[in-house]
Amino acid sequence: MTEDQTQAPPLRTFVRALRELSIVPHPDVNDRVATVQDLDVPASFPERTIPVRAYWPRDSSGMSLPIIVFAHGGGFVSGSLDTHDVLVRALANRTEALVLSVDYRLAPEHPFPAGMEDVFAVIEWAATADRLAGADPDRVAVCGDSAGANLVTAAAMLARDCGGPELRAQLLLYPGVSRMDSVPWDAFGPPQSGEGPVEHYILAAYAEDRIHPFNPLVAPLLGHHSALPPTRIVVGEYDPFKDDCLAYAGTLADAGVEAECVVYPGQHHGFVQSWTDRSDNAAGETALDEGAEFLRKHLTY
Repeated sequence: MTEDQTQAPPLRTFVRALRELSIVPHPDVNDRVATVQDLDVPASFPERTIPVRAYWPRDSSGMSLPIIVFAHGGGFVSGSLDTHDVLVRALANRTEALVLSVDYRLAPEHPFPAGMEDVFAVIEWAATADRLAGADPDRVAVCGDSAGANLVTAAAMLARDCGGPELRAQLLLYPGVSRMDSVPWDAFGPPQSGEGPVEHYILAAYAEDRIHPFNPLVAPLLGHHSALPPTRIVVGEYDPFKDDCLAYAGTLADAGVEAECVVYPGQHHGFVQSWTDRSDNAAGETALDEGAEFLRKHLTY
């Protein structure tokens, strides 16, 4: 067993524990959607099926619904459909969209480009998803948090370069867009200083030494940025990714893309996922609502 493989289990345990922090037993917080359905999306090269959980919003009867493809965070090596269930329910209801949450393959067992290819395959599938009740495959956006935001923005670049599907927008919650081994986690102190495998093993597990360090599908900040969809980036004031997020919004704007990076004062990495823990993530729900408003704007006819 490699060192990266020995470090993956404790990080997965840590991310699963975050789910408990995001569940608050009050009906005004835990969003009830109309329908939740587990699907298997077919994909090729290699032949596989990708588990996807589809969320129809609470008030969706008789509506033509846009589609949001969502990728969870977890440092490329952890996270699941369950760890982000509360966030995705809230996203579906606030955007009035059908959200497809992707259970992509995880590193180190499945390193780059496996996770990104899974996300891209679901985006392609969603754009022909007339098989989904009430869905409008002509209105597709993407959203992800942390590592998941890296995957969706890399997939958006791939969609552009492959001639589609055309995406309406991307909402990126504190994305990792550079070579994350250079991100100054220790400078921000608890709860983000590296006491575990986070900053030491994530990149090695996902990208491995065989991947060129300047591959834009690993580090989107280093890529070509024109003709990408309108982008809203959300990040906390004390997030180690903040500078990279601001830089990425700047490079997108310089390339003619509608882009903004909103920095939320006093917030740390992951604050939107834990929006129900209002005592420690006071701006989480605000960021979620404002991000949903951005997506609604770009997903209307």
